[in-house]
Amino acid sequence: MPGNEWPLWSEKEINNLSLSYINDIISCREGYSAFAAVAFSHYLVNKVGLTPDNYPVFFRLIESGNRWVIDCLVEGRDAAKFFGTIQPNTFMLEECFKMLTGWKAGEIYPKALVIIYGLISHCYEVPEEGYRLYPLTVTDVNNLGKHLDKTKDQMEPLNRSVLSVLDRIASLIEPQKPMPSREVQDVALQANNIRGKFLDMTKRLNEAIPDILLVRGDYTQSEVRPNVAKVEV
Repeated sequence: MPGNEWPLWSEKEINNLSLSYINDIISCREGYSAFAAVAFSHYLVNKVGLTPDNYPVFFRLIESGNRWVIDCLVEGRDAAKFFGTIQPNTFMLEECFKMLTGWKAGEIYPKALVIIYGLISHCYEVPEEGYRLYPLTVTDVNNLGKHLDKTKDQMEPLNRSVLSVLDRIASLIEPQKPMPSREVQDVALQANNIRGKFLDMTKRLNEAIPDILLVRGDYTQSEVRPNVAKVEV
């Protein structure tokens, strides 16, 4: 009878359905998806590994900002060198600055930021090469610098990571190098300006960065703890 016919599913429809669940897991919006995301992270790190063919998935997991997911990804590793085995490219830097722009200062688990700043620092190890991959703007530099925490000293891991990146960007201007374009000068000078305001105890960050970017959040107030369901054996 027509009413009892099973729907015909294409392979594409099944894949799209599966992907919708994976995307929901990665979002970590509630306890069960956060629990599944931690398990998925464990699978990727220990079974698959980070490769040039799958690193965008790791970016999505980092973008969740979930503490337990990040800890699973980084466990036993140096967070600042997390992407060190992958050849830097424009996509990676675009993803980094998208996250730094979208996140308020203080609203993301700091270790996630250390991963991002470690990658940017690696990309700008030779500043001119980094700039060719991703031509920074002054706005990008402001969003990069806003994650500094002046209530902590310069050796705090996140502050140290941010200052290292700012220092590399500032070195786009050096006495022994030809004078770069006006755009590059503006970027380098702003990086140096932010770094200087942080290191000078008599100065405030809002003397270099617009106040609206310095509004702080608190990741501990919004983090989603994995909900570990009891499994009956």
